[in-house]
Amino acid sequence: MTTSETSPSGQDAPLRLRTLGHSGLFVSELCLGTMTFGGGDDMWGLIGQLQQGQADELVKTALDAGINFIDTANVYGGGASEKITGQALKNLGVAREDVVLATKVLGPMGDSPNARGASRGHIMSQCKASLERLQTDYIDLYQIHGFDPATPIEETLHALDTLVQHGHVRYVGLSNWAAWQVMKAVGISRARQLCPILSLQAYYTLVGRDLEREVIPMLESENIGLMVWSPLAGGYLSGKYEGPNVSQENRRAKFDFPPVDRERGSQVIATLREIAAGKTVNGKPVTVAQTALAWLLHQRAVSSVIVGAKRVDQLQDNIQAAQVRFAADELAALDQVSQLPAEYPGWMLERQGSYRSHMKD
Repeated sequence: MTTSETSPSGQDAPLRLRTLGHSGLFVSELCLGTMTFGGGDDMWGLIGQLQQGQADELVKTALDAGINFIDTANVYGGGASEKITGQALKNLGVAREDVVLATKVLGPMGDSPNARGASRGHIMSQCKASLERLQTDYIDLYQIHGFDPATPIEETLHALDTLVQHGHVRYVGLSNWAAWQVMKAVGISRARQLCPILSLQAYYTLVGRDLEREVIPMLESENIGLMVWSPLAGGYLSGKYEGPNVSQENRRAKFDFPPVDRERGSQVIATLREIAAGKTVNGKPVTVAQTALAWLLHQRAVSSVIVGAKRVDQLQDNIQAAQVRFAADELAALDQVSQLPAEYPGWMLERQGSYRSHMKD
Protein backbone atom coordinates (compact mmCIF):
# COMPACT_ATOMS: atom_id res chain seq x y z
CA MET A 1 0.00 0.00 0.00
CA THR A 2 1.43 3.35 -1.02
CA THR A 3 0.50 6.73 0.37
CA SER A 4 0.64 10.30 -0.80
CA GLU A 5 -0.51 13.69 0.39
CA THR A 6 -3.54 15.65 -0.78
CA SER A 7 -3.78 19.42 -0.68
CA PRO A 8 -7.41 20.54 -0.28
CA SER A 9 -7.71 24.27 0.24
CA GLY A 10 -8.00 25.41 3.83
CA GLN A 11 -6.71 22.12 5.25
CA ASP A 12 -3.63 22.64 7.42
CA ALA A 13 -2.70 18.96 7.51
CA PRO A 14 -4.14 17.24 4.43
CA LEU A 15 -5.61 13.78 4.46
CA ARG A 16 -3.33 11.16 2.99
CA LEU A 17 -4.27 9.13 -0.06
CA ARG A 18 -3.64 5.40 -0.06
CA THR A 19 -3.82 2.85 -2.85
CA LEU A 20 -6.60 0.34 -2.24
CA GLY A 21 -5.02 -3.10 -2.23
CA HIS A 22 -3.11 -4.19 -5.33
CA SER A 23 -4.53 -1.48 -7.58
CA GLY A 24 -3.81 2.00 -8.87
CA LEU A 25 -6.97 3.33 -7.22
CA PHE A 26 -6.18 6.06 -4.68
CA VAL A 27 -8.63 6.58 -1.83
CA SER A 28 -8.51 8.93 1.13
CA GLU A 29 -7.47 7.45 4.47
CA LEU A 30 -10.91 8.40 5.78
CA CYS A 31 -14.06 7.30 3.96
CA LEU A 32 -17.51 8.84 4.48
CA GLY A 33 -19.98 6.22 5.63
CA THR A 34 -23.64 6.84 4.81
CA MET A 35 -25.42 4.42 7.11
CA THR A 36 -26.98 7.42 8.87
CA PHE A 37 -28.75 8.48 5.66
CA GLY A 38 -32.44 7.76 5.16
CA GLY A 39 -33.34 5.48 8.06
CA GLY A 40 -36.96 5.15 9.13
CA ASP A 41 -38.86 3.30 11.85
CA ASP A 42 -36.53 0.32 11.66
CA MET A 43 -33.02 -0.75 12.65
CA TRP A 44 -31.51 1.82 10.28
CA GLY A 45 -33.52 4.55 11.99
CA LEU A 46 -31.70 3.77 15.25
CA ILE A 47 -28.44 4.56 13.47
CA GLY A 48 -29.62 7.67 11.65
CA GLN A 49 -32.54 9.29 9.86
CA LEU A 50 -30.77 12.05 7.95
CA GLN A 51 -32.65 13.43 4.98
CA GLN A 52 -31.39 15.14 1.84
CA GLY A 53 -30.45 18.58 3.16
CA GLN A 54 -28.57 17.18 6.16
CA ALA A 55 -26.81 14.61 4.00
CA ASP A 56 -25.76 17.31 1.51
CA GLU A 57 -24.04 19.18 4.35
CA LEU A 58 -22.14 16.09 5.49
CA VAL A 59 -21.04 15.16 1.98
CA LYS A 60 -19.84 18.72 1.34
CA THR A 61 -17.95 18.77 4.65
CA ALA A 62 -16.24 15.50 3.77
CA LEU A 63 -15.28 16.55 0.25
CA ASP A 64 -14.00 19.94 1.43
CA ALA A 65 -11.75 18.15 3.93
CA GLY A 66 -10.17 16.00 1.22
CA ILE A 67 -12.26 12.83 1.53
CA ASN A 68 -12.75 11.35 -1.94
CA PHE A 69 -14.20 8.00 -0.82
CA ILE A 70 -17.90 7.37 0.00
CA ASP A 71 -19.32 4.03 1.12
CA THR A 72 -22.96 2.97 1.16
CA ALA A 73 -25.05 -0.20 0.64
CA ASN A 74 -28.28 -1.07 -1.08
CA VAL A 75 -29.79 -2.33 2.17
CA TYR A 76 -29.19 0.89 4.16
CA GLY A 77 -32.61 2.42 4.65
CA GLY A 78 -33.99 0.01 2.05
CA GLY A 79 -32.22 1.89 -0.75
CA ALA A 80 -32.75 5.37 0.70
CA SER A 81 -29.07 5.84 1.58
CA GLU A 82 -27.99 5.23 -2.02
CA LYS A 83 -30.67 7.59 -3.35
CA ILE A 84 -29.67 10.36 -0.94
CA THR A 85 -25.96 9.86 -1.63
CA GLY A 86 -26.42 10.03 -5.38
CA GLN A 87 -28.62 13.10 -5.14
CA ALA A 88 -26.16 14.82 -2.79
CA LEU A 89 -23.40 14.51 -5.38
CA LYS A 90 -25.76 15.94 -8.01
CA ASN A 91 -26.86 18.78 -5.73
CA LEU A 92 -23.25 19.68 -4.97
CA GLY A 93 -22.18 19.53 -8.60
CA VAL A 94 -19.47 16.95 -7.92
CA ALA A 95 -17.70 15.61 -11.00
CA ARG A 96 -18.07 11.83 -11.11
CA GLU A 97 -14.33 11.24 -11.55
CA ASP A 98 -13.59 13.24 -8.39
CA VAL A 99 -15.23 10.74 -6.04
CA VAL A 100 -14.79 7.01 -5.43
CA LEU A 101 -18.21 5.44 -4.86
CA ALA A 102 -18.52 2.13 -3.05
CA THR A 103 -21.69 0.18 -2.38
CA LYS A 104 -22.63 -3.35 -1.32
CA VAL A 105 -25.07 -6.17 -2.09
CA LEU A 106 -26.34 -9.17 -0.09
CA GLY A 107 -29.14 -8.21 2.29
CA PRO A 108 -32.88 -8.60 1.69
CA MET A 109 -34.32 -6.14 -0.83
CA GLY A 110 -37.73 -7.78 -1.06
CA ASP A 111 -39.78 -10.68 0.27
CA SER A 112 -38.78 -13.20 -2.39
CA PRO A 113 -36.16 -15.82 -1.43
CA ASN A 114 -34.22 -14.68 -4.49
CA ALA A 115 -34.29 -11.01 -3.45
CA ARG A 116 -31.27 -11.52 -1.20
CA GLY A 117 -27.90 -13.22 -1.11
CA ALA A 118 -24.93 -13.38 -3.49
CA SER A 119 -26.50 -15.32 -6.34
CA ARG A 120 -25.92 -14.21 -9.92
CA GLY A 121 -29.53 -13.13 -10.28
CA HIS A 122 -29.56 -10.99 -7.14
CA ILE A 123 -26.18 -9.40 -7.85
CA MET A 124 -27.06 -8.47 -11.44
CA SER A 125 -30.48 -7.02 -10.61
CA GLN A 126 -29.27 -5.14 -7.53
CA CYS A 127 -26.28 -3.64 -9.30
CA LYS A 128 -28.66 -2.18 -11.87
CA ALA A 129 -30.91 -0.85 -9.08
CA SER A 130 -27.91 0.66 -7.23
CA LEU A 131 -26.73 2.42 -10.40
CA GLU A 132 -30.17 3.98 -10.78
CA ARG A 133 -30.39 5.05 -7.14
CA LEU A 134 -26.88 6.51 -7.20
CA GLN A 135 -27.55 8.22 -10.56
CA THR A 136 -24.29 7.00 -12.03
CA ASP A 137 -23.06 4.87 -14.93
CA TYR A 138 -20.58 2.89 -12.86
CA ILE A 139 -19.71 1.86 -9.32
CA ASP A 140 -16.05 2.18 -8.37
CA LEU A 141 -16.06 -0.56 -5.73
CA TYR A 142 -18.84 -3.16 -5.59
CA GLN A 143 -18.71 -5.32 -2.47
CA ILE A 144 -20.42 -8.52 -1.37
CA HIS A 145 -21.80 -7.47 2.02
CA GLY A 146 -21.35 -10.86 3.71
CA PHE A 147 -20.85 -14.55 3.05
CA ASP A 148 -23.78 -16.37 1.44
CA PRO A 149 -23.68 -20.06 2.44
CA ALA A 150 -26.42 -20.89 -0.09
CA THR A 151 -24.51 -19.72 -3.18
CA PRO A 152 -21.29 -21.25 -4.57
CA ILE A 153 -18.42 -18.76 -4.42
CA GLU A 154 -17.75 -19.49 -8.10
CA GLU A 155 -21.20 -18.18 -9.05
CA THR A 156 -20.70 -14.99 -7.07
CA LEU A 157 -17.27 -14.32 -8.58
CA HIS A 158 -18.41 -14.92 -12.15
CA ALA A 159 -21.30 -12.48 -11.65
CA LEU A 160 -18.91 -9.82 -10.35
CA ASP A 161 -16.57 -10.43 -13.28
CA THR A 162 -19.46 -9.95 -15.72
CA LEU A 163 -20.25 -6.58 -14.15
CA VAL A 164 -16.62 -5.51 -14.51
CA GLN A 165 -16.45 -6.69 -18.12
CA HIS A 166 -19.61 -4.73 -18.91
CA GLY A 167 -18.20 -1.57 -17.34
CA HIS A 168 -20.87 -1.27 -14.64
CA VAL A 169 -18.28 -1.89 -11.90
CA ARG A 170 -14.59 -0.94 -11.78
CA TYR A 171 -13.33 -2.99 -8.82
CA VAL A 172 -14.79 -5.65 -6.52
CA GLY A 173 -14.45 -6.34 -2.81
CA LEU A 174 -15.85 -8.37 0.05
CA SER A 175 -17.16 -7.58 3.51
CA ASN A 176 -17.39 -9.64 6.70
CA TRP A 177 -15.79 -12.77 5.24
CA ALA A 178 -13.52 -15.14 7.17
CA ALA A 179 -9.90 -15.47 6.11
CA TRP A 180 -10.39 -18.92 4.55
CA GLN A 181 -13.39 -17.67 2.58
CA VAL A 182 -11.44 -14.71 1.19
CA MET A 183 -8.51 -16.95 0.25
CA LYS A 184 -10.84 -19.41 -1.49
CA ALA A 185 -12.27 -16.52 -3.51
CA VAL A 186 -8.78 -15.25 -4.32
CA GLY A 187 -7.69 -18.70 -5.49
CA ILE A 188 -10.76 -19.20 -7.69
CA SER A 189 -10.38 -15.73 -9.21
CA ARG A 190 -6.75 -16.36 -10.08
CA ALA A 191 -7.34 -19.86 -11.46
CA ARG A 192 -10.23 -18.71 -13.67
CA GLN A 193 -8.67 -15.33 -14.54
CA LEU A 194 -11.60 -13.39 -13.10
CA CYS A 195 -11.41 -9.84 -11.77
CA PRO A 196 -9.32 -9.84 -8.58
CA ILE A 197 -10.55 -9.27 -5.04
CA LEU A 198 -9.32 -5.79 -4.17
CA SER A 199 -10.54 -5.15 -0.64
CA LEU A 200 -12.21 -6.45 2.49
CA GLN A 201 -14.49 -4.30 4.62
CA ALA A 202 -14.42 -5.48 8.22
CA TYR A 203 -14.84 -4.51 11.86
CA TYR A 204 -11.58 -3.55 13.58
CA THR A 205 -11.09 -1.43 16.71
CA LEU A 206 -9.04 -1.22 19.88
CA VAL A 207 -11.79 -3.25 21.59
CA GLY A 208 -12.19 -5.62 18.64
CA ARG A 209 -8.82 -6.76 17.34
CA ASP A 210 -10.00 -10.26 16.32
CA LEU A 211 -8.97 -9.54 12.71
CA GLU A 212 -5.34 -9.77 13.76
CA ARG A 213 -5.52 -13.53 14.33
CA GLU A 214 -6.11 -14.69 10.74
CA VAL A 215 -7.60 -11.98 8.54
CA ILE A 216 -4.95 -9.25 8.67
CA PRO A 217 -2.01 -11.62 8.06
CA MET A 218 -3.92 -12.94 5.05
CA LEU A 219 -4.67 -9.43 3.74
CA GLU A 220 -1.03 -8.41 4.06
CA SER A 221 0.15 -11.61 2.38
CA GLU A 222 -2.16 -11.11 -0.61
CA ASN A 223 -1.96 -7.29 -0.70
CA ILE A 224 -5.71 -6.84 -0.22
CA GLY A 225 -6.93 -3.51 1.11
CA LEU A 226 -8.75 -3.17 4.44
CA MET A 227 -11.68 -0.82 4.92
CA VAL A 228 -12.70 -0.50 8.57
CA TRP A 229 -16.36 -0.19 9.57
CA SER A 230 -17.61 0.97 12.98
CA PRO A 231 -14.14 2.23 14.00
CA LEU A 232 -15.54 3.53 17.30
CA ALA A 233 -17.31 0.24 18.11
CA GLY A 234 -20.78 1.70 17.72
CA GLY A 235 -19.76 4.84 19.61
CA TYR A 236 -18.33 2.91 22.57
CA LEU A 237 -14.81 4.25 21.99
CA SER A 238 -16.03 7.82 22.28
CA GLY A 239 -15.95 7.14 26.03
CA LYS A 240 -19.49 8.43 26.51
CA TYR A 241 -20.85 5.02 27.49
CA GLU A 242 -18.40 4.56 30.36
CA GLY A 243 -18.82 6.14 33.80
CA PRO A 244 -21.48 6.68 36.48
CA ASN A 245 -23.44 9.39 34.66
CA VAL A 246 -24.13 7.52 31.44
CA SER A 247 -27.65 8.11 30.15
CA GLN A 248 -29.74 5.06 29.33
CA GLU A 249 -31.19 6.96 26.38
CA ASN A 250 -28.36 6.28 23.97
CA ARG A 251 -27.74 4.24 20.85
CA ARG A 252 -26.01 1.39 22.67
CA ALA A 253 -28.91 1.08 25.13
CA LYS A 254 -31.20 0.44 22.16
CA PHE A 255 -28.80 -1.21 19.71
CA ASP A 256 -25.83 -2.77 21.53
CA PHE A 257 -23.64 -3.51 18.52
CA PRO A 258 -20.87 -4.41 17.84
CA PRO A 259 -20.42 -6.52 21.01
CA VAL A 260 -17.78 -5.22 23.42
CA ASP A 261 -16.09 -6.81 26.42
CA ARG A 262 -16.83 -3.98 28.85
CA GLU A 263 -14.24 -5.07 31.42
CA ARG A 264 -11.41 -4.92 28.92
CA GLY A 265 -13.00 -1.96 27.18
CA SER A 266 -12.96 0.23 30.28
CA GLN A 267 -9.20 -0.27 30.58
CA VAL A 268 -8.74 0.67 26.92
CA ILE A 269 -10.78 3.84 27.38
CA ALA A 270 -8.80 4.78 30.49
CA THR A 271 -5.56 4.51 28.48
CA LEU A 272 -7.08 6.47 25.58
CA ARG A 273 -8.05 9.25 28.00
CA GLU A 274 -4.51 9.40 29.40
CA ILE A 275 -2.96 9.67 25.94
CA ALA A 276 -5.54 12.13 24.61
CA ALA A 277 -5.04 14.41 27.61
CA GLY A 278 -1.58 15.38 26.42
CA LYS A 279 -2.46 16.19 22.82
CA THR A 280 -3.98 19.04 20.82
CA VAL A 281 -4.90 19.49 17.15
CA ASN A 282 -5.23 23.01 15.76
CA GLY A 283 -5.26 24.35 19.31
CA LYS A 284 -8.10 22.09 20.46
CA PRO A 285 -7.80 19.19 22.95
CA VAL A 286 -7.79 15.78 21.30
CA THR A 287 -10.76 13.61 22.26
CA VAL A 288 -10.92 9.95 23.19
CA ALA A 289 -12.74 9.21 19.92
CA GLN A 290 -10.09 10.98 17.82
CA THR A 291 -7.37 9.01 19.59
CA ALA A 292 -9.14 5.71 18.87
CA LEU A 293 -9.56 6.62 15.20
CA ALA A 294 -5.95 7.74 14.95
CA TRP A 295 -4.76 4.37 16.28
CA LEU A 296 -6.44 2.68 13.31
CA LEU A 297 -4.76 5.08 10.89
CA HIS A 298 -1.41 3.99 12.34
CA GLN A 299 -2.06 0.31 11.53
CA ARG A 300 -0.17 -0.84 8.45
CA ALA A 301 -2.95 -3.05 7.07
CA VAL A 302 -5.61 -0.32 7.07
CA SER A 303 -6.38 1.35 3.74
CA SER A 304 -9.28 3.55 4.81
CA VAL A 305 -11.37 4.08 7.93
CA ILE A 306 -15.11 4.61 7.40
CA VAL A 307 -16.48 7.45 9.51
CA GLY A 308 -20.15 8.33 9.72
CA ALA A 309 -21.95 11.11 11.56
CA LYS A 310 -25.33 12.62 12.24
CA ARG A 311 -24.03 16.19 12.50
CA VAL A 312 -21.42 18.26 10.71
CA ASP A 313 -19.49 18.95 13.92
CA GLN A 314 -19.25 15.20 14.62
CA LEU A 315 -17.82 14.60 11.16
CA GLN A 316 -15.37 17.48 11.51
CA ASP A 317 -14.14 16.05 14.82
CA ASN A 318 -13.65 12.64 13.20
CA ILE A 319 -11.72 14.16 10.32
CA GLN A 320 -9.35 15.88 12.76
CA ALA A 321 -8.27 12.42 13.95
CA ALA A 322 -6.10 12.15 10.84
CA GLN A 323 -3.81 14.79 12.35
CA VAL A 324 -3.19 12.94 15.63
CA ARG A 325 0.26 11.39 15.90
CA PHE A 326 1.65 8.99 18.52
CA ALA A 327 5.00 8.46 20.14
CA ALA A 328 6.31 4.90 20.16
CA ASP A 329 5.56 4.46 23.87
CA GLU A 330 1.96 5.62 23.37
CA LEU A 331 1.38 3.07 20.62
CA ALA A 332 2.96 0.43 22.84
CA ALA A 333 0.63 1.34 25.71
CA LEU A 334 -2.45 1.06 23.49
CA ASP A 335 -1.22 -2.23 22.09
CA GLN A 336 -0.63 -3.68 25.54
CA VAL A 337 -3.97 -2.70 27.05
CA SER A 338 -5.97 -3.93 24.04
CA GLN A 339 -4.01 -7.00 22.96
CA LEU A 340 -5.85 -10.24 22.28
CA PRO A 341 -5.56 -13.21 24.62
CA ALA A 342 -3.20 -15.81 23.19
CA GLU A 343 -4.90 -18.58 21.19
CA TYR A 344 -3.73 -21.66 19.33
CA PRO A 345 -2.29 -21.90 16.73
CA GLY A 346 -1.09 -18.31 17.04
CA TRP A 347 1.11 -18.87 20.07
CA MET A 348 2.62 -22.00 18.52
CA LEU A 349 3.28 -20.31 15.19
CA GLU A 350 5.05 -17.48 17.00
CA ARG A 351 7.12 -19.88 19.09
CA GLN A 352 8.22 -22.06 16.20
CA GLY A 353 8.60 -19.17 13.77
CA SER A 354 11.11 -17.48 16.04
CA TYR A 355 13.65 -20.12 15.01
CA ARG A 356 13.65 -18.84 11.45
CA SER A 357 12.07 -15.38 11.19
CA HIS A 358 15.23 -13.57 12.37
CA MET A 359 17.11 -15.04 9.40
CA LYS A 360 15.05 -12.91 6.98
CA ASP A 361 16.34 -9.62 8.46
